[in-house]
Order: sequence, then C-alpha cells, then structure tokens
Amino acid sequence: MRLVLMPVKNMDYKMNKQITSSTYIRKLNFSILRRLSDFLDPDDRWKEVIVLIMKPSGEPRYTQIEVRRFASLARKGESPTIDFLTNWGTTNATVGELVDILKSNKLLAAAALLLPEPVSELEVLPQAKNDSNTPTIKLEPQSRLLPVCPNPHPEKPAQTAEPDSTGYLSFLYHELMDITGNFDDRPTSEGGNRLGEGGFGTVYKGFVNNLPVAVKKLSPEEDILADELRLQFRQEIETLKTLKHPNLVDMVGFSCDGQYPCLVYVLMANGSVLDRLACMEESPPLSWSTRCFIATGSARGLDYLHSNHHVHRDIKSGNILLDDNFVAKISDFGLTRASATRSSVTMQTERIVGTRAYMAPEALRGEITPKSDVFSFGVVLLEIISGLPPVDENREMPCLMELRYEIEDEDEDLTLEGFVDKKMRDADMAQLERTYTLACKCLEDRKVKRPTIKQVLTELEDVSKGFSAGASGTGS
Repeated sequence: MRLVLMPVKNMDYKMNKQITSSTYIRKLNFSILRRLSDFLDPDDRWKEVIVLIMKPSGEPRYTQIEVRRFASLARKGESPTIDFLTNWGTTNATVGELVDILKSNKLLAAAALLLPEPVSELEVLPQAKNDSNTPTIKLEPQSRLLPVCPNPHPEKPAQTAEPDSTGYLSFLYHELMDITGNFDDRPTSEGGNRLGEGGFGTVYKGFVNNLPVAVKKLSPEEDILADELRLQFRQEIETLKTLKHPNLVDMVGFSCDGQYPCLVYVLMANGSVLDRLACMEESPPLSWSTRCFIATGSARGLDYLHSNHHVHRDIKSGNILLDDNFVAKISDFGLTRASATRSSVTMQTERIVGTRAYMAPEALRGEITPKSDVFSFGVVLLEIISGLPPVDENREMPCLMELRYEIEDEDEDLTLEGFVDKKMRDADMAQLERTYTLACKCLEDRKVKRPTIKQVLTELEDVSKGFSAGASGTGS
C-alpha cells in the first residue's frame, strides 16, 4: 500500500518558493489559505490541528467554545480553516509551527503545499511505470498476522481446553471457527452468529462447554499495521490477567495459531450501553434507576483501573457491556496503558488513539492521563441522561458533548428538561440535574479542573441512594 501525494501545481510552487519556516502565517496570501482549507475543511480535519495549538504557558490556545464558534462557520458556507488560521496569525505564529502540527497528524499533502522540502525528506520513491512523476511515500507492508502468543501450540479441543500459564483457555483457531459457524457474518437476529463490531475486530457468538461466549476476531484495518494489532492482542490478555473486578469484562481464553488472533469472553446478554440506549433489536428503554446502576458500576470499574495505575484510553458506551442483571463491565483493553508509579502521572505518546467523540483535548495531543478517561466518561453520562448517540451528523451540533453549550446558552431553545431522554418514565429531575452537572465537570477543557474518577463514583453513589441494590433493566 502506498500513499500518493498530489503534485503541487507550478503556480502554487511559484507562490511558495518565498515561503520558509519562519514566514508568519499572517503573510500567507488568500490563495494558499484556500488551498489549505481544501485539505482541512472536509471531515473537520482542521479540528485535529487546532487542538494542538498551544499558548506559551502550555495551555491550549483555543477553548471548546472557540472551536465551536469556528465550526459554526461551516454551516454558513464559510471556511473554519481560513478563519482560525487568520486568527492564529495575529499571534506571530509561523509556517514552521503549522507544518509541524500538520505532519504530526499525517496531513502531509497540506504540509507539502507550504513547505515541499520537509515532505521530500521522507522516504519518497517513484512509482514503476509512472509517467506523471507523482511521488509516493512507501509504507510498511502488512505482514502475515502471527502474534506472539503466551501458548503458541495449544493442544486441547474447545470442549476440554485447560488453562495455560496465563490462567486462560487456549483454543485452536479451527475450534473457534466450529463454535461460531465458520464466523457466520449474518447477524444473530437473522440466524447467524455476528454480534457486532468491537475494538479492532468483529464479535461472534458461540458456546464453550455450554457457556455462551463472545469471540472477537481481530483483523487489521487499512490504517492499522499487523504489529500494532499484535500489541493490542497481548495488551488485552496481560491487562485482564492482572486486573480482576466485577465491573471488568470476563475473559475466557484466546487463540493465536490461525490467520487472525481471537479473544474469547463470557457473553454479555444485554450487549453494550450504546445499543441498549438506542433500544436496538427492539429492546425496551432503560429506566432511570437502571441507568444510575449502570453509571455507578462503570465508574466503579474505572476507579479500580485508575487505583491500579491503568489508563483505559477508549472509554465509551460501546465499550461498556451489560450482563443478564445489567451489571456494567468495561471492555476493550487493547489501548490500556499502565504506569509504573502512581496513576496521576501523565505519559506522552506520538500515536493518537481512541474515539474522537469522547477524547479530551490533551488526549488529542498524545497525553496519557487518568483525567482523559474522566472526560470520556462525562460523554457517557450525557448519553445515559439523554439517550442520544455520541455523534449524529443530522444534529446542528453533531458531537453530543457540544450540546451542553446550547443548554447553558439562555438564547438557545434547548433546556435540560428537553435534553433528558423522554423514554424514561421514572425520571427524577433533581437526580438528573446532579448527574448532568457532574458530567459537565468531567468535560472541563482543563484536566486539573476535572474531578477524579473516585470523586465521580462518590457522587454517583450518592445520587443512587434510595434505589434498590439491583436493577430492573427496563423502563416502568
């Protein structure tokens, strides 16, 4: 696979030849800004750039409210890219700073528009039989998936498998094919075994010793190399081998002798929080008492992770599963990172991972901190309150986290009462208001202003007082 860079037109080159790293952004002519907007306006790629712009103090230059203002320009047919670059240019920002940010987000074509030289320093090779002289960037080929496995030669069949040194069952790949109907891709509602999409793979239903299980078959996507997938596979096993808690998903075993590595879990009968809030497969709506029960259990599991110096990095409603009794269990630990010291330590990575609709500003800059999990959990709380999906392109404000600005704005029509899911018949507005306020605290732009997950758990437990220890699971 090779990424092709479009050649810069001669006219643009003539305009660019006087541009250097030290050129002020405010000196760029409108034609260059317009070309940049062609790269950055689609799919809101400009947001990936703006969150990395820092003040000299190290704080983000633009708040979420300011980002929201730039985003509103797109609905008027204007360019958010041109507007924020013009604004940033007033601070004596340079082309070099912008190019560094573009390259860090793999926006190489946009970077080449400004400074072709830095792109040519990459491993650029001409294509064979390429008459257009278009350069290409050589990417690592995806090697055949052969993950390093704790037990690469399991011998026991699925029905009699025994735990290996990890404490989990080792399955042969063909055994998992047998119990999932050869990974039958038809949905379970149509008689197949496909349960849905999970992190880095597809999940299928099966049975092991009459125990219903979920088999996640990991498979590389276009932008994920095999080595990275192997890392996620090992990380999941090692994390769940070390950490055990009632609010973490229960792993049964794994397989790594076939074409794809697989992870096997106890099947969660009620699926994910995301699906249950959407009433998928005509499931009844969740009551407010059940939602409080789910939120509290999820916070308890996350508190356990943080107390044991782990940052999940991909907290979302799709990664919170529900068992027969609606006990919440956090899943998908392939991106989890452990700190050798106390959990408050912030780590740094060049690889930006996670789900953008849930990601904290610092997570988009590559910081790994427990407070980013708290931010993501704030989005989950908004989902629980509203029953709305985290992203909906048909909404005026597509990201759910942005709707809180409309609630806070007295000039807008949206109120908290209007935000609350109407499918809840037992809604308690006092409790909902407390939970909404807590969610907003979790969603503070500055991580130092957010509560710890332990403080979130304490508040949710207090909100839940008066409910029974169990949960009915549906609306009354």
